[in-house]
Amino acid sequence: MNHNAEKQLIQADTPFMKGDFYYTELEDGLWFLNTKQVYKNNVSFKPIYDQFLPSDYYVIALNTVQSKSKTQNYKFGDAVIENNSVSFSKPGNDDVNYHFKNSRETMYMLYFNEAWANKNILGSPSTPTAIESMFIDTHQVFINYCHSNLSFQKLTNNLINAFENFEKPNTFLLKVLSLEFLGLFYNLFDEKTGFVSADLASDSLLKIKKIEHELMTNLHGKFLGIDYFSKEYKISPTKLKQDFKAVYGSSIFSFFQMHKMDLALKYLNDSDLKIKEIAQELSYENVSKFSNTFKKFHGKLPSDYK
Repeated sequence: MNHNAEKQLIQADTPFMKGDFYYTELEDGLWFLNTKQVYKNNVSFKPIYDQFLPSDYYVIALNTVQSKSKTQNYKFGDAVIENNSVSFSKPGNDDVNYHFKNSRETMYMLYFNEAWANKNILGSPSTPTAIESMFIDTHQVFINYCHSNLSFQKLTNNLINAFENFEKPNTFLLKVLSLEFLGLFYNLFDEKTGFVSADLASDSLLKIKKIEHELMTNLHGKFLGIDYFSKEYKISPTKLKQDFKAVYGSSIFSFFQMHKMDLALKYLNDSDLKIKEIAQELSYENVSKFSNTFKKFHGKLPSDYK
């Protein structure tokens, strides 16, 4: 492990993962972190808190996990798929984390302690009531929401610039972006009633993570169905649907369709492939059905892009 104090950068290369970790203290009690990691093996871990170090920090994280969706067609190649999410974690959260071999993960994390939160969030008259309730509710320790929000994409591009295009993280720019990040998080939480707490046992959470990974790496195929996943992962259909929605904020089929249509948009924007070819590659026998599904998620027909 290497630490460059001037660049505020820690670099790690272990048998499990390789990654860069940028950090900067914006003000007393408020930090911004950026991590970029590639996992060499399947990894799971549970946080352990040192009793001699401060552990009263909240975390709001913008997370992007990249994996490859398999295809047999040489024209397409293995497409890199992104799963984007926003999460909120309270001090002392010890949920188990799971990561899969060859996945790439980028995170932008705001860390702030209870004193900073009391002064700048709970003590602010502009803080939405729903946000205040989230901080106060002792049952909501961790929440997560998958998104395809263009505002977060713009924020991500600006964060890349602030962390990577200077000799060390640009503190002034990151202060500005931290406020933007909080504002977007407020709006997302306020708008999404599906923004739920995932309070699952570790074995149940692992099953859901494995199912999500199988979905994301097989977007070119058809949806395998609730019964398949229920049998394959030894979980009842009812519990499967409940647990998946608790973790990802949507039904398992909607999650699969959303990412399949994101992949379709990627092909439309980045290739010369015809709409019929894309529909067939994504296992749609009917171009009209593909177009209607695409419009449901992107607001436009595929023909509007070609």
